[in-house]
Amino acid sequence: MKFFFTKQSKTACRSITLLLGLLLLGSCRSDLTRHAGDNASELERVLLYYKYVRWDSQKYEAAKFLIENMKFHYSQGQIVSNDSLLEAWRAETDSIYEAIVAGHTLNDFPWDSLRVRQKNRRAIIEAGTMPDVENDMTIRPDMETLTFKFLTDHIDHAFKVWRESKYTQNLTFDEFKEYILPYRSVKGYGFLETGQRYDDLFGKYIHRTDSDSIASTVAYYNRAINGLRDLNGKTHRKVLAGIYDLYSRDFHDCVDIASYGCNILRACGVPTVVEYNVSYREWAGRHYHCGVYNDSTDTWECFNPESSLPGNGKWSWEPTMNIHRITYGAQPDSPYFLHAEGEYVPSMMNNPCFKDVTALYKPTTTLTLPIDIDNNNQLAYLASYNFNTEGIIPVTWGIIDKEQHTVTFQNVLFDAIYFPIYYPTEKYQIFGEPFYVTESENEIKVCSLPEVDDSDEHWESLLLTRKFPRKENMIKVAEELVGARFLGANKKDFSDAMTLYEISEAPPPYFRDYAFTRKGRFQYYRFQASEEHPHANISMLEWITPSSYGYKNAMPPTPPHIFYPKDTILLQRENRLVKLLDDESWDKMKWKAEYDGKMHTAPGAYPNITLWLEKPQVVTRVRFAPLNADNGIRAGDEFELYYWYNGWQNVGTAKAKYEYVVFDHVPKKKFYWLRNKNNGKEELPFVIQDGQQKFIYHDILKPSTKAESNIAK
Repeated sequence: MKFFFTKQSKTACRSITLLLGLLLLGSCRSDLTRHAGDNASELERVLLYYKYVRWDSQKYEAAKFLIENMKFHYSQGQIVSNDSLLEAWRAETDSIYEAIVAGHTLNDFPWDSLRVRQKNRRAIIEAGTMPDVENDMTIRPDMETLTFKFLTDHIDHAFKVWRESKYTQNLTFDEFKEYILPYRSVKGYGFLETGQRYDDLFGKYIHRTDSDSIASTVAYYNRAINGLRDLNGKTHRKVLAGIYDLYSRDFHDCVDIASYGCNILRACGVPTVVEYNVSYREWAGRHYHCGVYNDSTDTWECFNPESSLPGNGKWSWEPTMNIHRITYGAQPDSPYFLHAEGEYVPSMMNNPCFKDVTALYKPTTTLTLPIDIDNNNQLAYLASYNFNTEGIIPVTWGIIDKEQHTVTFQNVLFDAIYFPIYYPTEKYQIFGEPFYVTESENEIKVCSLPEVDDSDEHWESLLLTRKFPRKENMIKVAEELVGARFLGANKKDFSDAMTLYEISEAPPPYFRDYAFTRKGRFQYYRFQASEEHPHANISMLEWITPSSYGYKNAMPPTPPHIFYPKDTILLQRENRLVKLLDDESWDKMKWKAEYDGKMHTAPGAYPNITLWLEKPQVVTRVRFAPLNADNGIRAGDEFELYYWYNGWQNVGTAKAKYEYVVFDHVPKKKFYWLRNKNNGKEELPFVIQDGQQKFIYHDILKPSTKAESNIAK
């Protein structure tokens, strides 16, 4: 017997089915009501829509995935009211940029046209007041705010992308749910938009027929976002405005950049995630970036949206500690779920939606350590040095085996210092000494720090000259000054120039004297960089001469740096020296990078620096420092010294009179950390070896020489 359904009978059947669905949802309705409150009906409608109206089992499962995990997500930031002029400004910016780039590719980008329009836009923006939004930065659970329309629009678009994009064809459904489907990529980030909205606004710049790889697609994204931002530059708006912030340079940091980059690339068919590191091996701070799944190589590639491309090598990986990926779905093997009842989990680990993915990018090993504790903790952690109040921060976790009295960590980096800790309370305790792991000829070794033991001896005094090692790029800058010369001339074009001093070895990063090997009376003096490295990377420069000449265009020089007590004898001659000026005062010269007194600025864009005197005068020496990071000891700053013994222990505080600092009664053979209480964040622990400071990285451990991982998804 055949059955024939009329339109009316189909509608009736669907109504009956929908009613049955409502009854079946009753079991989970209480859970939705508990988390979503008055918004529960909106979420129920989404589930019913895909299960009983659209009859789409995959979309139903996708909606179920989003809603089941939504209780772990919240948003901070939404637009309450929007000035229509702001939307008009956004649309105008977009229209101008679209017209500029029409018909062009990355290879023939119309830079000149863009610069002309930038200049015009700047004049308009500076002449008026930019419209702003009224926003609400209250934190709200996603379950209480997301609507039926938002979710169905977003889900429908995500499936369209999955089925049509050339970059998603081999994604499994589970992979799709994490790499394309989510409406957010960073926990807590507000101003949510659907994938359809992102695609409508930016897809025209990203969906390019000449884009044959993920890298080239990301390149088009980078070019578009930078172009739109640069058209307006700084607009002086005062509050966050969500998607409107992509049309100016007012508000953006690495979190903002990664979040928008991930959301927009997902909306345009690129499987993307946001990842981050909470600590670097040696730098202060943390960083968020994006990762994309490359279907052609079956690997993950990392990059910074707006400034780099996937597959471009290591970029910032070498100095990072463990890398964590933000997920939408809850991860059952995260500390959030693994900890014992009542066990404290540190805030950076107390997140259900993240996982350690270090092994996707860097060589790692599994490591089991002994642990003997008398509480019910299930977890222990490996921490790294970090510039914070505690001096360390947990970067990965391990599960404790109570029977074996061991803890196993799955993602341990090679050649990185780890501090093994656990949390009996909110204050960490150690269960072992700092260590690092090496691999040689397939043998993995756990190594203790050199020059560190349980010695009870003390130094009467300890003199320290740095808090951070010299950076490799700054060493290179100094090395490239070799071959540079100081010249004297009496003709303005330097056609009669004489070499007064040639730099024969890389100058150290200190402000010190270099006596001229030839002397004379010249009207013009010049630092001339070498032809091979034509960059005047001199950060501080003074032209020194004896005060006995009685020159009027002179003033007392800045004292040279002093690194040892015996060197203070050099200061006895300072009252017999002056520096020459080629302007009315030193203040009128300080606008130049070489005279501004800052170690980290230099006129490196130019090949020379010239002192233009009104008449010939004698200069007998120069006092200068090469461009450097200024992360040594600053005279006048106050410092604290710590050593590691069951945590960082304070030795005391001392003020630096010169470019060194001295501490008394310091325990020997320990791991030390010198902290500047006044300036800077670049600090790194060290040991004392043969009487010298040796920093854990650079001096003791070099970046891992093991090949980077090329591990599939």
